[in-house]
Amino acid sequence: MCASHLEADIWFLLAVALAAEPSDRCTYHHSVWSTEEGRALPAPPTDKPRSALEPHEVGPLGCTPCEQDQREVALSNGLTLTLCRRIAEPVRRALEGALREGAQLETVQGYRPVLSRGPIDEAGRRTAFSRHGYGIALDVNREHNGLYDDCVAWSPSCRLLQGGRWQPDEDPLSLHTEHPMVQALREVGMQWGGSIAGKQKDFMHFSPDGY
Repeated sequence: MCASHLEADIWFLLAVALAAEPSDRCTYHHSVWSTEEGRALPAPPTDKPRSALEPHEVGPLGCTPCEQDQREVALSNGLTLTLCRRIAEPVRRALEGALREGAQLETVQGYRPVLSRGPIDEAGRRTAFSRHGYGIALDVNREHNGLYDDCVAWSPSCRLLQGGRWQPDEDPLSLHTEHPMVQALREVGMQWGGSIAGKQKDFMHFSPDGY
């Protein structure tokens, strides 16, 4: 195991050990992506015992969409984001480290509970939370780091779906492999969506697996 991976594992173990145990209740407000309407639709609020959580409500690292599992992270530049309690402190330290190295952070977003992945039900709606739904993903400088499709390998023919154009050679807010933000977050186990395999490249996105 390389040193960076070992350090990432240590960060996550410390986060799990130090995170306060949540309430035995689970409450959250979410939306559901409709493939027929092409938009997210509001869903009824959830309020139930934690013991009644369904499999799709428990994500990686034991994080859930429950508001009780989420923590607000305040950064020294005035921005805030919400993340799962198990990764909130390591990610905060990584972002602060990148800021000290001169990285520019214009916008950042974490927890966003939407059923936007997984199989489609009979009503044409998605049935699984994205990594944001569990509070284990964040989007950095969205208007400078778009989500692209038809992009197995980067080229000008990649199709921009969301966010702004990715211009790492021209724009200091566009991320790249050697960018301090990418390196700092990778050191605490957050992989960059600009390096994922497949037809999409999500240059704004970080999560434990990059998806």
